[in-house]
Amino acid sequence: MKRIWIVFLVAGAAILAVSAYQYLTRPGRGDLVPAFNLPAVDGQTISSDQFQGAPLLVHFWASWCGPCRQEFASLSRLYRDFKDDGFLIIAISEDGKEGDEAVRSFLKLHPVSFPVLLDRQGRVADAFRSWGVPESILVDRQGVIAWRGAGARDWDSHQARDMVRELVNRNIPADK
Repeated sequence: MKRIWIVFLVAGAAILAVSAYQYLTRPGRGDLVPAFNLPAVDGQTISSDQFQGAPLLVHFWASWCGPCRQEFASLSRLYRDFKDDGFLIIAISEDGKEGDEAVRSFLKLHPVSFPVLLDRQGRVADAFRSWGVPESILVDRQGVIAWRGAGARDWDSHQARDMVRELVNRNIPADK
């Protein structure tokens, strides 16, 4: 009986160590954004290269996630208010291989003017080491992660707006 407990303790410690390593080594503030290519809901293929030089919000979400669904309205307003400053949002759906229709149905009810991408196999989420939805990552004009946050946000809040405003105003090209 004592051996079983020792095995469980060692296995638990190993799982904890691996999880801590994965968490601590995932791309975060100061790291470059992982490169990716994904299909968009509209059928286009979108590459991370297309966003070079622009401040960007990468938003992981799923149509079945209640907090994600609630957050979409404030994300849409955030994009509307900052897009003229060059700010971009991409929403990456983690609905999986069978989720395309659920995403399309959600977007019919809640249309947005920023790209919605389909990470059917979860490869981009894996590259970012995103473990849950919603999760948001702000990226500066050089493709460097400026902020990363898990959980739903009120993108209408002063704190969120100030964060985006600071990102948009950082490293503005000289010709602007």
